[in-house]
Amino acid sequence: MSDPWQQFKALPWRSLVPTGFLVALIAALFDTGIYYIASTVASVREALLILLQPPLVLLVRLGLSISLGMVAVLALEVWFNPAPIYSGTLWALFLCVLVGSVFLSFFGSTLGLRPLFFPLTDVFLIGTAVGIFWQGRRYWRY
Repeated sequence: MSDPWQQFKALPWRSLVPTGFLVALIAALFDTGIYYIASTVASVREALLILLQPPLVLLVRLGLSISLGMVAVLALEVWFNPAPIYSGTLWALFLCVLVGSVFLSFFGSTLGLRPLFFPLTDVFLIGTAVGIFWQGRRYWRY
């Protein structure tokens, strides 16, 4: 039998950690940009008020979280090309995106970042995991 701890240590962390923090930073900058644009442009503010109403906000946040997970896999494949990707690598990528998002949510207020579409909720976690495994479905068999 193989040792799970050894497999965890053997993951390509030098590619996964920068990818996770880059994707979390992209999400935080997107949120902040939309927040500041909405504070200056009235039509964008009105559109966001419609998008952030209770029945629609769930679908918008879920869709954006799924797309964020897909961007994480694409960034891992293109910019931070690690050793072969398999399902354990995708789980580690999810962990890195989660840690990067937690880090930016704690220290984001000191940097002026505002969580509008990507707050740390269950919708964010489920959407990001679905996006990562949807985009990385060709790596499931390993």
